[in-house]
Amino acid sequence: MGEERFRFVVVLMFLVSFHVHVSRSTAARPLLIAKENRYVQVLQSLGITCRCCDGVGGECRRSWASPCAKLECHPSKFS
Repeated sequence: MGEERFRFVVVLMFLVSFHVHVSRSTAARPLLIAKENRYVQVLQSLGITCRCCDGVGGECRRSWASPCAKLECHPSKFS
C-alpha cells in the first residue's frame, strides 16, 4: 500500500507541475474585433459595461473600432 501511495503522489506532483508550466507559457492576445464586440454585447446584456483603456496614459473610451489591448469591464453601478 505504501508503494501505491508513493506512485500516486509522484503522478500528482507531475500533473500539478505540468499544469503550472503550461499556464505560465500561455500569452495574452487581443480578441479579434468581431469576437470582442460579441463578448462586450453579452456582458452588456448582463448589466456590465466595458471600456477600452489602451489610450495614451491609460485613457479610456466607451467605443472603439479596432481590437482593444486593455479592455476593462465592470458592473454598471461601478462604471
